Amino acid sequence: MLNIPNNTIVAISHDKKWQTKEYLNSIFGSLRGQFKREWFVPHAYYCLPLFMGNQYGFVLKSYWNFEAEWNGGDKPEDVSINILDDKNKYNWEKPLQSVKPHFGMGTFTIQTTFTLRTPPGVNLITINTPNNYIDGLYCMTGVIETDNLRRDFSFNTRITRPNYKIKVKKGDILGCVLPYPRHFIDQFEIMAANEIFEEKIIEEERKCGKDFGEERSQKDKHKPRGNGRRYYNGEDIYGNKFCDHQTKLDRINKNL
Repeated sequence: MLNIPNNTIVAISHDKKWQTKEYLNSIFGSLRGQFKREWFVPHAYYCLPLFMGNQYGFVLKSYWNFEAEWNGGDKPEDVSINILDDKNKYNWEKPLQSVKPHFGMGTFTIQTTFTLRTPPGVNLITINTPNNYIDGLYCMTGVIETDNLRRDFSFNTRITRPNYKIKVKKGDILGCVLPYPRHFIDQFEIMAANEIFEEKIIEEERKCGKDFGEERSQKDKHKPRGNGRRYYNGEDIYGNKFCDHQTKLDRINKNL
């Protein structure tokens, strides 16, 4: 078995000719530092949760210019994929990436010639790319044990609008993966506060939320861009600093 280093996603090509940084970067890329979105207005970048969320994950990019269309049926043949590139030029018989209807349900499957492996206990989750979209397409969520699975996995995309031709350009982002510790989410549940805390503590939290809301709706309205930036600066309404706070992604991953 491979000993995958911590904090690393290893990409293994199915054919050694694909095992180059150029081919890898044509399929996958990191969102770290990629905080801009074409549809954002300037004010949106002052929202730290959105600013951070935009940079989470590693994206899957289209290797092709293609068109996708769904007639509304549930069979694989009810989805048509039309590759617009010269298939001979791109070695269509053994492509770096294939785009084909496979499962039906108005979906198509994207298969790459890379196997992604993670350290022990770390899954990869396929998701729609944070705050990014192609009109009519939605990347389905899947959880893959990439520390155990010694082969590639597929990205499955749902077409959300029947009888509508969707155009995808080479390099467009089709989906995203997030590394996530296995069993981590299993440990959580949502509970009512009064099952855990005394009423006095709950009232203190209610007052804090109320005071914050009043500041946001009154004082902050007169500040530049209507933003007091308490959360961005890592403090609560009373100026108490957060013990741990993040305003940027710190680590530069050189693997993807």
